[in-house]
Amino acid sequence: MRAAALSPLQWGETLSAAPIASGRPIASAPVLVRRWRGVTAQIVQPALDHHYLTLHMGGPKRIRRRGEGGVARSEIAEGAYSMTPAGAAFDWNTEGPVDFAHVYLKPSAIDEVVAAEFDRDPRAVELRDTLGARDPLLEALLAALAASLAEPDRFGRLYWEGLLHTLVCRLLDRHSTLPSIGARAPQALAPYRVRRVSEFVEANLGGDVALADLAGAAGVSPFHFSRVFRRATGSAPYAFLIERRVERAKALLGDTALPLGEVAGACGFGSHSRFSMVFKRATGVSPGHWRARH
Repeated sequence: MRAAALSPLQWGETLSAAPIASGRPIASAPVLVRRWRGVTAQIVQPALDHHYLTLHMGGPKRIRRRGEGGVARSEIAEGAYSMTPAGAAFDWNTEGPVDFAHVYLKPSAIDEVVAAEFDRDPRAVELRDTLGARDPLLEALLAALAASLAEPDRFGRLYWEGLLHTLVCRLLDRHSTLPSIGARAPQALAPYRVRRVSEFVEANLGGDVALADLAGAAGVSPFHFSRVFRRATGSAPYAFLIERRVERAKALLGDTALPLGEVAGACGFGSHSRFSMVFKRATGVSPGHWRARH
């Protein structure tokens, strides 16, 4: 009888060193990010109950992986990644720097996107394992998730939910049995639904707005919302939210004497520094300079 699959945390306890960082970009997210350095070159990886992606860091290396399907060898470039489906077991041997980040994804999160975004039966879709793959978008998404461990409060829930959704869609497109043609076309988002979203955003600019909140205001599935909203407005939900927060901040800076910290809080920015960075990026000047001019 095959042994029960381990959780990522259970497996981590068997490695020769603890992760140097571990966490989730959103507390409720179906993803766990862990950063490793200094473990032994030989790693035994049993079957896990999560899919996981490895972002290879620290420089080029040579990896030999033995398990289902035999032995695979690959020259791994800095920034390349590997995909390991849940239930697969491998022995890994690294010649070179042992430095990597793992992004663990719950199978249920993949299944939800398969059903809602692509209108397919999740039981008919499998992720394919790969070693040392290159894809600029996936690499950038994985690098952003790895960086989230150092700056967990830099962005809000909406940003991370959008990033994770993009990651899963790209993963399915590149490394699964999901057909690349015939996926369900995104539905249109009627003007009245866009208006509901806009009204919801204006009423909740000071809060931590989630993708599900916006989709609920529009009355559509969260898995379709990002694409149909972009099609209707020309902006991704996160960009739209930031734009409205900056516009609210301009109004408060010009019409009130509120301290900058209170303006930041009223507009949903997590900190004064975050507010200043986003505001300057959008307007070219700091909040203080904007107030002085207006």
